Amino acid sequence: MELTVEEQRILNGEQGEVLRQFMELLVSMGECYDAPRLIPVNSVHITSVSLATLREGGRQLIKKIADSGARVKAVTTCNPLATDCRQWRKLGIPEDEAMKQFEVAENMCKIGSIACFTCTPYLIGHTPRVGEHIAWGEAGAVVYTNSALGARTNPEGGPSGFASALIGKTPLYGLHLDENRRAQVVVQVKAEIKQPAEYGAATLFAGRRYPELIPVFVGMPGQTNWDGLKAMSHGLHLEGQIKLFHVAGVTPEASTEEQALGGKKPVDTVDFGKKELEDTIQSLNTDTAAGVSWVVIGCPHCSITEIKNIAKLLDGRKVSSNVALWIHTSRPVKALADLIGFSEVIEKAGGKFVLETCPELMTPRTHKSLGYKSITTNSTVLAWSLPKLHGLKVHYGRMNQCIDAAVSGTWR
Repeated sequence: MELTVEEQRILNGEQGEVLRQFMELLVSMGECYDAPRLIPVNSVHITSVSLATLREGGRQLIKKIADSGARVKAVTTCNPLATDCRQWRKLGIPEDEAMKQFEVAENMCKIGSIACFTCTPYLIGHTPRVGEHIAWGEAGAVVYTNSALGARTNPEGGPSGFASALIGKTPLYGLHLDENRRAQVVVQVKAEIKQPAEYGAATLFAGRRYPELIPVFVGMPGQTNWDGLKAMSHGLHLEGQIKLFHVAGVTPEASTEEQALGGKKPVDTVDFGKKELEDTIQSLNTDTAAGVSWVVIGCPHCSITEIKNIAKLLDGRKVSSNVALWIHTSRPVKALADLIGFSEVIEKAGGKFVLETCPELMTPRTHKSLGYKSITTNSTVLAWSLPKLHGLKVHYGRMNQCIDAAVSGTWR
């Protein structure tokens, strides 16, 4: 790789051992992927700051960075933590885990990261522009920025995310290049798509069918909003390797199907009709019992429009005394919901906001403490991951089904 004079000096250790090690990592990645050079980035999202994914080695690495005096050179946000730092006692989080998680959060702030822990940083003002080169982790957020925003990033792991944040560079390869962003298959959407669970099912279907090919969806509603695109983004990667999709007439690199394909013929075309939609949804339903105990909305973290919809569905109703209804979001979005009045409606009905975390990133000890054996959700991510990670059974469906289940205590 060709390095600038400044980059070579960092690699030589002239700015300290920590930066030398991270520059060495970026150079090694670039050489592995035949990148010609490093490119500047001013936007980084770091994954793996939860104790569930960090483990002890990761926790010590973050402490080492903070103690070294190294600070980020790019606007940096972080993924959710293993707990809500203000409600950990109420949630039954073991104290030793909570203290370790606090240390991680404090060290991330010391490094210069924005003190907000969310998987949807694009909803709190960290929103890259079309064509901007960035370095983001968290698979769903990577897909969203590539697809819905038209920014350019490869899926960064924890160490490479730190490297880009501290150096302000990333190697030029993969999805940073035009030729790697073209659609290869066409998904003809013939089902009626309205709710996030349905959008998530569409990309889960595509990821299962074409795990290594970029899809362009044709026939999606023209009014597809950020909630639909968010659900699509966080559903695409679950069973595939792809970190980019296009929606003809909606996403910035696909004003038409032809533009998404780059003028080339697709490798294949497949229909996504009512049967494919319902089959995909039902494939995630693993709980055959009717009873509901734990309803979770907000993985990925809720937008303000989703919270508005939840408030509307709960207005004048009460959550069953036998059910816990959790709404996950970031603190800035919750503050906006407080200001507008949505939070009051939800909390009056018996719902609870749990911030800066989600069930996927909670530790096994926390799940054991919570004691739930089943989850009811409209999240494609949770419905897919929690049976594998924590052995939970799942009721998966649309938002209105989940809220109705929270009120009645029964899944229908």
